[in-house]
Amino acid sequence: MKNIFRIALLLALGGALLQSCTKVNEPYYTVKQVTADTNTRTVLLEDYTGHLCVNCAPAAKSANTLQELYEGQVFVIGVHAGSFAKPDLVHYKPSLVADYRCATGNEWYSNSVFNIDQNPKGMVNRRAYNGKISFVPSEWNNAIIEALEQPRVAFMSMNNTFDADDKTVSTRVDTKFLTGLSGKVNLCVCVIEDSIYGGQLNSIAGDSTPIIKNFRFMHMLRGSINGTYGEEIADNPAANTVATKSYTFDFSSKSWVPGHCSLIAFISDATTKEVLHVIKAPVIRP
Repeated sequence: MKNIFRIALLLALGGALLQSCTKVNEPYYTVKQVTADTNTRTVLLEDYTGHLCVNCAPAAKSANTLQELYEGQVFVIGVHAGSFAKPDLVHYKPSLVADYRCATGNEWYSNSVFNIDQNPKGMVNRRAYNGKISFVPSEWNNAIIEALEQPRVAFMSMNNTFDADDKTVSTRVDTKFLTGLSGKVNLCVCVIEDSIYGGQLNSIAGDSTPIIKNFRFMHMLRGSINGTYGEEIADNPAANTVATKSYTFDFSSKSWVPGHCSLIAFISDATTKEVLHVIKAPVIRP
């Protein structure tokens, strides 16, 4: 039955990817809460997007569908960066004046190794697929399948505690290496937010709504809480090595809604930046 469900979703996804632009209808997907990973490899899908990009709405829908399809194995970060993510104060005022960019996303976008030269474009575990680190949405699913087939190298768990009085979240991330690895391993912990409504260009032939004024942005990157590429947690870790890191993040000066936010943590090769494992948990438990 699960295979039949996945086939149906793939067919729906394929139809969306074949079109140059598709209007996204709500609800985009149901948020799944994960605090400890499964017994399989997990994958990070980065969707580089922008509200001035006419093809980014269908790409976002594809990313959401893939997250649903591989529930608990694929986690999406929507990275608003590049020229299509800039506020437009001239042509589309006031619909597209919001600025969803952040320093972390800008630095990822500018990394020449990633080669994010257009929107929409994405990366799957920051590993090469068909000789490319980043690629268009039509390639995301096959890249995910290939990434999920890689050996599982770690187990991760995340425990978040939110203090409603001072609006801070404290998190503890444990990483157990299941096999020995060569080189240094970094841990990066980011804040993402769901259900942000704003303008999104939608220039679809025959569509009477060129701008979706209340587009629902999901898993939007708000920033990293421990550096653009995280920090080192292991150097040539042996099998069964456990690394534990704890952080506290203050929401009091932010306009973000903690109840709509999650922390997403991933470990990566410090040199190549390839993501080795990822986990996500809500800031406030439901």
